[in-house]
Order: sequence, then structure tokens, then C-alpha cells
Amino acid sequence: MYNKLMNKLLTILKSWYGVLFLVLLAGGVLWFVLNGMPYINTLRANWEAKWLQAQWEKPYREDKYGGKTPEETYDMFLDALRKGDTTLASKYFEIEKQSDWLKTLNEYQKNGILANFTDELESTEKIWKKSEKSDEEMTSFTYKVFIEKGSTATIDGQKIEVPPGEYLNETIFTKYPSGIWKITLL
Repeated sequence: MYNKLMNKLLTILKSWYGVLFLVLLAGGVLWFVLNGMPYINTLRANWEAKWLQAQWEKPYREDKYGGKTPEETYDMFLDALRKGDTTLASKYFEIEKQSDWLKTLNEYQKNGILANFTDELESTEKIWKKSEKSDEEMTSFTYKVFIEKGSTATIDGQKIEVPPGEYLNETIFTKYPSGIWKITLL
């Protein structure tokens, strides 16, 4: 009788150990879901953000069109214009502005004013002064232009009156992660 009782007790204990094990296992899984998964999700989100950032920056890191100084980039740009290579000339601008400048330069070429535009840019380089707000990542050059006779300019299909007078213009360059300088504003 004692053996039967012990066997029955062992069977009950074995089953209670199984239940206890399952309860502890379920508690561990629940704890992991509540505490571990947010951590894993955060790691995954951080990895995805870094990957997206790297993909976004890739064209800026790989862009090789430009000089080691703003002045060198400007001279390379003028060289391309002198040769009539509007595609190459547009590559010296920031990536976002290249297609717009390609259109503009092609239009200047089509209308026969590319050489005049190039001459004008060469003359402004001789009188520009480096701005005090320039730093390691952005450089600005300012120059004054005197317009003797008023004129009309058409920008994006809209006519704009340009009255005679003295104007302060600015050319801005930005340094890319690849170490080259690009034209931001001309």
C-alpha cells in the first residue's frame, strides 16, 4: 500500500512539475514579448534608419564632379561652359539642381547666349569677395553688379522687370561628404 501511495504521489508530482515547467515557460515567453521585443524592434528600426540614411547619402558620397575648393569647382564649371558641354557643366551643381541647370544651360546654348553667360560669370569671379559667413561646409562669395539700363527677364514663364541700379549678388558653394565642393546658388 505504501508503494502504491508513493507511486501515485510521484505521478502527481511529475505532473505538477510539468505544469510548473509550462507555467514558467509561458511566463518567460510573456516576459520576452513584453520586454525583449520592444528592444529587438528598436534595434531593427535603428538598423533600418541607418540603412535608409546610407542609401540617401550614397549619391552625395559618390559624386566626384567638383573641386577641392569652391574656386576650383567654379573654374571647372566655366571650363565646361567654354567647351559648350552643358551636361558636364550642370554636374558641378548640387544633385537636386542639376536637371534644372541642364535645362537652363541647354536653353542658353540653343538661344546662342551661352558664351555671353560664360563671359559674365568669368568677369564676376574677378570681383567677388568671400563672405564672412563662410565656413568649412559652406562658402559664399558676394559681388556687386550695376545695371545701367532696365530690362525684362522671364523666369518660369513670368516676366519680371529689372530696374536700373546696383545689385548685390551671391554665389554659394557647399562641401559634399566626398570632400568636393558643389555650386548651390549662382
